[in-house]
Formats: sequence, structure tokens, C-alpha cells
Amino acid sequence: MKKLILGLIVAVLLISCNKSKKIYDLKQFCNYTIACYKNDNISEALALRINKEELMRAITAMTMPETNKKQELEATENRAKDGYFDKTRLEKAYSEFKTTQDKDFWENCSIEEYKYLQTEDFFGYEMAEPIVVLKYGDITKNFKIGELIKTNNGWKTLGAGPSWK
Repeated sequence: MKKLILGLIVAVLLISCNKSKKIYDLKQFCNYTIACYKNDNISEALALRINKEELMRAITAMTMPETNKKQELEATENRAKDGYFDKTRLEKAYSEFKTTQDKDFWENCSIEEYKYLQTEDFFGYEMAEPIVVLKYGDITKNFKIGELIKTNNGWKTLGAGPSWK
């Protein structure tokens, strides 16, 4: 009986670990993204990025002309073939971006303000390019969360992901 209960607990934990966080509020998404970098939570940071299947569904559902839709779907397939959604490539990009600041910065920076939280409609989908101003001592840095799209699974990062502006 103990083995059965232990097995069920392990199964529930494994299932819950594989579910990515669904965040529908833009400011909360920004906060969570910053928390992922501050806590060096690479798996959650990567889970905030859109995957190929989500992007294909979003493009298919967009209200853009069919010729544009076809081009976007083909471009997404080509990006997938080129490794755009590859976990190893995404982990490398995360590490390269994170190491542009030292460990002390990430542990001690705080959010000072938010910029560009407004969204715009893109063929029936909400999109945004928010920036979070991080303060570290006397230094402020503009952390651009990335180009975001709001999907059925919450806000997701498109494109290259975060950058410093």
C-alpha cells in the first residue's frame, strides 16, 4: 500500500513538473520571467517560450489573408528544421543572455518600473513588447522581455527572447 501511495505521489509530481505555467496577465508574466532569471530556473524560463505546435495553431487561427498565413506556416516549418525550437539552442541562448550580468546582479536586482505594457491586436491575437526596468544599486537596466503573444496557454515569448535595451 505504501508503494502504491508513493508511486502516485511521484506520478503527480512528474505530471505537475511537465506543465508550464499559464499566465494571462502581462505584468504577472513579466514578474515571473524576471523571477526565472533571478532564480536561475532555466526550465521554467524555456517553458515561457512558444513551441512549434502552439505557434502553428496561433498562425492557423489568425485572421490574416490565407496567402500570408501559408507563408507564415512555411516559415515556421523552416525555422523548426533550422533548430529554432531546439531545446539545446534555447538553453544556450538563455545561458548567454543570463551571463551578461553577474550572479550578484541577478540575486540583488529589483523591479523599478514597467514600460510598454500596452498590447496591440495582430490578426486577432494580443501582442506586446514589454520592458522591465531593473535596479541594481545605482545602476538601472532595461530588460526587454521579448516579443510576446497571448495564446490559449497564456502569454508566450516569440522571437529571440529577452534582451537589454
